[in-house]
Amino acid sequence: MELRFTEKARALLAEIQAENPSDTLVILIGGGCCENTAPILMKNFRVGVSDRLLGETEGIGVYASAEVYPLIEDTPSVIDVTDGRGAGSFSLEIRRGVRLTLRPLPESSGAPGRGSSPS
Repeated sequence: MELRFTEKARALLAEIQAENPSDTLVILIGGGCCENTAPILMKNFRVGVSDRLLGETEGIGVYASAEVYPLIEDTPSVIDVTDGRGAGSFSLEIRRGVRLTLRPLPESSGAPGRGSSPS
């Protein structure tokens, strides 16, 4: 899967990583009952054996749950930041009044912030 990150997302993740230097941060997509495909940023989360690595940035791995992975694996996507809080979300960025989003890249995207993608 091709996964990119906007500069705004990279900056936010670097800031949160700096505030939590002794914690392992992980983004999970599709792991909650109510979050659907919203990226959830957690610390010291134990990744499941069926979770699939999509990419990483700022030392933070991005995983999709086994249920969601088949739905997004062939869709080039970008993780971005938007204003607002998710309903009942416990993602680490929420207290800043923002939330991470996952959206498909446009067909002819030259979007900045290319992240690593596993082969």
